[in-house]
Amino acid sequence: MKEDYATQCVMKDLVKYSQIYLVPLADFHEGSRDADHEVSDGYIEWIREHDNAFTILNGDMMNCATKDSTPELYEDLITPDKAYENLRKRLLPIKDKILMITRGGHEETIFRKVGVDFMARLAYDLGELPYKPDGGLLGIRLGVTGTTGLCWIYATHGWGGARTIGAKIKKVEDLATVANADIIVLSHDHTQAIHRLNIIDPPHSHIQFKVPVHWGIMRQVLVNTGGFVKYAGYIQRKGYAPQDLGTPRIRIELKHNHAETHLDLHASI
Repeated sequence: MKEDYATQCVMKDLVKYSQIYLVPLADFHEGSRDADHEVSDGYIEWIREHDNAFTILNGDMMNCATKDSTPELYEDLITPDKAYENLRKRLLPIKDKILMITRGGHEETIFRKVGVDFMARLAYDLGELPYKPDGGLLGIRLGVTGTTGLCWIYATHGWGGARTIGAKIKKVEDLATVANADIIVLSHDHTQAIHRLNIIDPPHSHIQFKVPVHWGIMRQVLVNTGGFVKYAGYIQRKGYAPQDLGTPRIRIELKHNHAETHLDLHASI
């Protein structure tokens, strides 16, 4: 298979840290009358204040209402251009902490109609950040006591509709069969949820054929990110349940015990 940018992993060397926080941000819906700036600004400020905090922008950062879209054009307060300008200004304080950007369905609406990709523009304007419109695999290298280790995160915005918590979690479980990553991040459903899978993991290095070889257990942390839109508009009209505003915080730590290095992964809401 020909290798191209779509299959290129995003690599970030954070070896000076043994522990970081990853706070994935999505579904700001900038431009919507119902977007809650107070809550989303609080997350931006928390990331800015903590040296070891980073983020992924995982789509639907803008509302991008059009005449024939589900979001109602005449309910939006501003044009997409103005919404983009506001979003860029709000994210500038953490531009060096954004590890990857993907595109959501709302931004894709504009892209499909007129070929304008606001998230590509955002990635460029914030410092030519890694942009993976359809989803990307991010590798983060951490360091502890002279050793290093990699944590792999796969993120894509999401798809379709789901009303129940079970259906939303099922989506991210399905995604875990697509990407063999330590952390799977899915957005779109405006519902914070944390789940994990444990899978049998064969050894990948230092394999010998004259001594016993043992498999281990790999933990996968599955994260549904939340949204930042108040309960109103088409969300209420379609009968979706009200959700808490915000997004999970993921703690990624590299530990070194008994001559072995391993990842310690936790997430909280």
